[in-house]
Amino acid sequence: MLPLKALVPAFLALHPHSPAQPLDWKACRQGAPDRVIIACTSIVDLGGVGDGARAIALIARGSAYAAKKQPARALEDLHRATLLDPRNPDGFYALAGLYGRRGDIEQAILAYDSVIRLNPKHVLALTSRGYARASRREFALAIADYDRALKFNPRHAEALRLRGAVRGLMGEDVGAIADFDQAIGLNRRDWSAFFNRAIAKDHRHDFNGAVADYDEALRLRPNNIAALLGRGAAHHHMGALDKAIADYSLAVGLAPDNAQALYNRGTAYANADNTARAIADLDKAIRLDGSNALAFLNRAGAHRKRGDFERALADYDRALQLNPGLPQAMAGRKLALERLRN
Repeated sequence: MLPLKALVPAFLALHPHSPAQPLDWKACRQGAPDRVIIACTSIVDLGGVGDGARAIALIARGSAYAAKKQPARALEDLHRATLLDPRNPDGFYALAGLYGRRGDIEQAILAYDSVIRLNPKHVLALTSRGYARASRREFALAIADYDRALKFNPRHAEALRLRGAVRGLMGEDVGAIADFDQAIGLNRRDWSAFFNRAIAKDHRHDFNGAVADYDEALRLRPNNIAALLGRGAAHHHMGALDKAIADYSLAVGLAPDNAQALYNRGTAYANADNTARAIADLDKAIRLDGSNALAFLNRAGAHRKRGDFERALADYDRALQLNPGLPQAMAGRKLALERLRN
């Protein structure tokens, strides 16, 4: 499954209280980043501005610097804002988002902690902290955050979808599907909810349901490789090899060097007794990723079907080096040895 998507929190509305001119505040609140920076700088540098108001301008300016991909300046402004007004959750929230985008999950969580301490009902901070915790595989803590967020806003589609994703990672497919059902009911354009529900249905061997969800995911994001591979796998499980090969071929066409797509198609060709195409795909998949024991196993089976027992034996040996005790490889190796001896 695809990894879960990083959250980029939106900047909360500003509520200034300062002697600065109204026009300065309007420009500092909204507009292109360069315009925001100029307007907010005039407020930050203005004499007589209180710490709370200056902190608000620094938060807006820091967010504009972040939008311009100038993280050092953004970090400086946001840190300064939290020092000037440690009671304003907006500064910590913007700071957490910046840390998250920089991949500093620990600091992001600490900043979200500050937001939630100041505003225990901050749904966006709870949802974002849950995502950060899930990225560290702290699943129980992530679920607790999503539960709290949904207590305050039961119709928060993102929290439902993210909780479903974590439940799926924990193997709780029934609960995951229930969350995805609610998320989709609130937002039928949430690609990720359809995609992850398809994975959960696949786990439960509801392959028809999985295909239907992959169809919706691909309608929202045409030519998405992960969804094509997922739908192909569902077709494959149902024995619809032509449909599986068609999906895998679309994926290979979009990403010719995708080892997983080549492996999947090669395996489908092998199951369809098209050994020449199977070997060609598995050859390339192995060149791209030589760590997949199953690629060697399936190529060995294709060689064996073609009567090439020496190559089959070599592939079984390699599969067993990568995955000692692999039952199919041990059985296949025994058969290949018997045929070579005879």
